[in-house]
Amino acid sequence: MRICVVSYHSSPLTPVGSGKSGGMSIVIRSLYERLARVSEVDIFVRGEGRTREISPRLRLVQVQEDDTGRFAEEIINRHDVGQYDLMHTHYWSSGIVGLHARRVMKIPWLHTMHTVEVLKTIRRDQTRIEIEEEIMRACDLVVSPTEQESLAIRALYPDVRVMTIPHGVDTRRFEPSRNGHKDILFVGRVDPIKGIHFLIDALRQVRGDVGLTLVGGPSKGAGNLAGIETYAAGVPVEFVGQVKHDELAQYYSNTAMLVVPSHYESFGLVGLEAMASGRPVVGFDHTGLKETVGDDAGILVKMGVRSLARAIETLSRKHELRHVMGSNGRKKAMAYDWTIIAQRYQRLYERVSKE
Repeated sequence: MRICVVSYHSSPLTPVGSGKSGGMSIVIRSLYERLARVSEVDIFVRGEGRTREISPRLRLVQVQEDDTGRFAEEIINRHDVGQYDLMHTHYWSSGIVGLHARRVMKIPWLHTMHTVEVLKTIRRDQTRIEIEEEIMRACDLVVSPTEQESLAIRALYPDVRVMTIPHGVDTRRFEPSRNGHKDILFVGRVDPIKGIHFLIDALRQVRGDVGLTLVGGPSKGAGNLAGIETYAAGVPVEFVGQVKHDELAQYYSNTAMLVVPSHYESFGLVGLEAMASGRPVVGFDHTGLKETVGDDAGILVKMGVRSLARAIETLSRKHELRHVMGSNGRKKAMAYDWTIIAQRYQRLYERVSKE
């Protein structure tokens, strides 16, 4: 099988934790590294105009073009030379490329939203909402990482075909350890939607000596980071900055819990990494964490500073509860191992291409 993957927004090889690169880059690289063991995969990204072989049967095709229509033409030209069996676009900007390519390429088209603009609780972009609706109606199948998101899409767009396949985690890279202490961890881009202000306000209310390690760089200029650093004055926060994904495991090992205070989180990949590391997760119950963390691998609360502070305080005081929830999380994370998730995608791709 020959698979065409479109990642117009960012390259899966770009270091994560700042700029445009985040969980989606990890998902794309992790998934297609495994699918390339049995299929030919080309991942189209913006770049210098050359093709790089990541591994046998996995190529990164850099297209030196910002215009989505001309970007699509490069994909069409490659399709004319060696026919692809299906196309999978990731994120709404890649979906625009898919709309252009679909006019010529008569192959199955799958799309993963990664974030759905109409479902966000802050800063909705009406133009993007309309474009995402057009993408969902035009593609053959929307693949969503949570059943919660799938149900929401079906409710808004009953004629859109949606299927749920969760993201995965490398359970060998992220493993439990005994090094956890009472401090807490945040991992992610420094962006208003990630709710870091919530977390800092919550820490001001937590009784006891609880510090925060914040891993991640600014996503939209240094202003966001500088603003957070100023806002956190007087709170015990260590700003680590951007960290390579390969080095994240040590930060999970050295924390008592991961806190994900996002206003909106489609899936919450860092939550799954913390679970695989045997660490409980604190976050909000309206996010995608509801399906991975649930009520036994951490504490999910209604969105609010005081409820977040209570959850952090509870876990910081109760070592045994942290241990139990961490163990539960590890067991649950095993079902999300990337090998298992990749097999589900392979079966889906084979079925869709036959249809």
